[in-house]
Amino acid sequence: MDINEEITKMNLYKTFEPYIDKSVTMEDRLKARVRLVDTAPQEAKNALAKWTAMKLKSRLF
Repeated sequence: MDINEEITKMNLYKTFEPYIDKSVTMEDRLKARVRLVDTAPQEAKNALAKWTAMKLKSRLF
């Protein structure tokens, strides 16, 4: 994975990080098992979807 993809993932994470459900552990986060609170804005939900896709892509390739 190149540096641009890593920066993009970091920026996406910063977008949805404040809305992560408090019950999600660090282990869950590392495994890309993240749940957002119900009041999360659509922007955070979209960022989580993109971040998850990038995490899964990096595991496959």
